[in-house]
Amino acid sequence: METKRVCFLVGVFGILMFSSWQSGVMCTPDTYELVTHLMNNYSKHIRPVEKGSDTINVQYDIALKQIIDMDERNQVLLANVWLRQYWTDVHFRWNPEDYGGISNVRIASTDIWKPDIVLYNNADDKFEGIMKTNAEIDSTGAVSWFAPALLKSSCKVDIRYFPFDTQHCDLRLGSWTFAASGLNLTNVSFTGDTSAFSKNGEWTLQGMPVTREFIYYPCCPNDPYNVLTFTVIIERRVLFYLFNLIIPGMLVSALTALDFYLTADSGEKITLCITILLSLSVFLLLVAETLPPTSEVVPLISAYYMATMVLVSVSMFFCVVVLALHHRGCQGRRAPKMLRVVAYEYIAPILLCRRGCKNSQKKDKKLKYKLDGSLQELNPGVLEQNFLEMAENKNQIFGGKRANVHSNLDGIAENLQFLVQKSDDNDIDTEMINEWKDIALIFDRLFMLIFGATTIISTLAIILQAPSFN
Repeated sequence: METKRVCFLVGVFGILMFSSWQSGVMCTPDTYELVTHLMNNYSKHIRPVEKGSDTINVQYDIALKQIIDMDERNQVLLANVWLRQYWTDVHFRWNPEDYGGISNVRIASTDIWKPDIVLYNNADDKFEGIMKTNAEIDSTGAVSWFAPALLKSSCKVDIRYFPFDTQHCDLRLGSWTFAASGLNLTNVSFTGDTSAFSKNGEWTLQGMPVTREFIYYPCCPNDPYNVLTFTVIIERRVLFYLFNLIIPGMLVSALTALDFYLTADSGEKITLCITILLSLSVFLLLVAETLPPTSEVVPLISAYYMATMVLVSVSMFFCVVVLALHHRGCQGRRAPKMLRVVAYEYIAPILLCRRGCKNSQKKDKKLKYKLDGSLQELNPGVLEQNFLEMAENKNQIFGGKRANVHSNLDGIAENLQFLVQKSDDNDIDTEMINEWKDIALIFDRLFMLIFGATTIISTLAIILQAPSFN
């Protein structure tokens, strides 16, 4: 019987030791006695103050450990933090000498009263990210509770200067049920703890300032609520976007300048412009998939791609004008005098263009032939007289058929004159075609200069708006 009693006491003691270990309490008789004393008639549902009108002071601090994800499209920040809370519980006071010199104990946080501090801008539907760790309590009643947590908060993303942007994401914390008269929430320091922050591949942490404010609600206009705002300031690392979006877009845009060097006879000027325009559209779609759908502002990179697409479209219009001028000579018309003056006397000297067109005016050319080593004018009468003189000198009158000779010579002269006239017309047509081609080339170089200058100015005007360059 005595043996059974001893076994029962050992079993009970073992269960108590195990329960104490599970609760995080040091397994000593003094500790057990102290915790039993503290938890006697204790309720975790009642605010630990001596009087109902007293205010309990709670100090709050956050240590930022890691930025896990920044979802710009859904405007949500997921961060790994350590929450630190300090307050005084009047029920947890004792004399260390009465309990073997124990000045502090650790009790499960689920067994004591805790301030109902919640994340106001929480974006997690379940919000189970705070770990239930132990709280440390000293003999004066001061409670310190440190708990790691995953905070998923809504963050207003400003994409105006994307990808050279800096985001300010707020973590707004406050009591859900107690106003400032019941729970006075204060910050430990003016900045959050970032000493143990793990570097992020996409974001650079610039700081985490803390502000304290009072918010008045319609339900209780005379009793404000305390709210602490921890602002996580992060700056985007631009290297990834520089090599994957910005530089490729610039290179594709620079290819448009080569379009002005293509000859109009190649037939590929319009095709190259359309290909470049489609490439820029693909880059713009990639940017649109990354950013949140908003109509408040236009991102910097979207403005750049849109400006580049407009310039490429304008260059396509220039190419159409150049092609129209290039093939205008096939219609058999000379270029207007005003157009020739503008092209040759004003634009060509500025562009240092040395090519020019000769004066393509029809000349009254006469067919000439050589007779006895001398140059003679092709005329039926002169031709007949020369042949008759040659025939009389040699007594060869061609059988007395002077009339037939006269008729034949007239036909030959007319045919030769037609051939000469045809040759002159072909030369003039070729000269007019070359004149139109030269004018088209001059305007092509002018449009290339305009496009290049506009592209450089617009690119600098857009990119230099980023705060990184100010």
